[in-house]
Amino acid sequence: MAGQNDEDYGQRLTYVKVRELLRSKNVESVYPKFSIHTMAMMPFYDGLIVSGKLKGYFESSVMIDLALEFGKEVFLFGLNLEESERRMVKHLRTQIMSPLVKGFVTDPVEQRWASLWAGSEIKAGIDIANLYLLERSEYERGKFVVIAPSKDGILSKCIEEKWFPIMDARVIVEDPQDSKTAVQFASKLKVDDVSLIFKINDIMNAVKNARFVISEKFYTTLTAISFETPFIHVGKKILRYIGKDFSNYVCDPDMTELGLAFSRLNEFDFDSVKNFNSRVRSMYSDMEKEIDAFIWKNS
Repeated sequence: MAGQNDEDYGQRLTYVKVRELLRSKNVESVYPKFSIHTMAMMPFYDGLIVSGKLKGYFESSVMIDLALEFGKEVFLFGLNLEESERRMVKHLRTQIMSPLVKGFVTDPVEQRWASLWAGSEIKAGIDIANLYLLERSEYERGKFVVIAPSKDGILSKCIEEKWFPIMDARVIVEDPQDSKTAVQFASKLKVDDVSLIFKINDIMNAVKNARFVISEKFYTTLTAISFETPFIHVGKKILRYIGKDFSNYVCDPDMTELGLAFSRLNEFDFDSVKNFNSRVRSMYSDMEKEIDAFIWKNS
């Protein structure tokens, strides 16, 4: 199961990458969403691979339970616990105690939590969407800004700030729940060229050609890092994944902090970006070795 919610930008990236990887290893069945058919076929599967966000009780938790009930091994291939329901994380604690479960979560904080229940069987890895982006990292700087607002964020209120750039814009809809906010934000921009973007390739093309990115969304910012596009991110939780090297460009949801982060864009640290992307490739290499071993053991 990869990219269970395939309407979300990051989940779609995860689904495409995992499907591409597993097909190259002659693993045929990848289901982006929970279905009765998936449940009915569980006794006939060799094992279960779970990648992407842990969202939706039936889409994720029930499928893992079914696999364990039938004695199938479960491999977590970059499981992202951010935005997970509390009851699902609590239930996952029980699931990862099973000797049938091993693999990778997406950041060291999640790994330290998992190690309380699973010891060294759960390791810190990367978000698989990150690797998909790095494999397509090319860029040509344009004259527009990419903005990714969140429905609960502050970007929609910053247009009147003195520091806010008056330039052509591409407004990203990373998740359908942000659609209304993005439309309202775009309508307030006082520039000639404004576009709303929501398709995978269009988002990637916009980010890699942008002058810089202002984002409240995890995967839009991750796209900027992968394509070496200067960025500002609102919300410090992302530092758990990308590391403190980027703290100058990550701020709390505060107008003053956001303006200060914007002032640092002219001195953007591209070396930190290159080092981060190099670490991601190295960690993915370790993850791929382990999933190869899982597939070989269960085939």
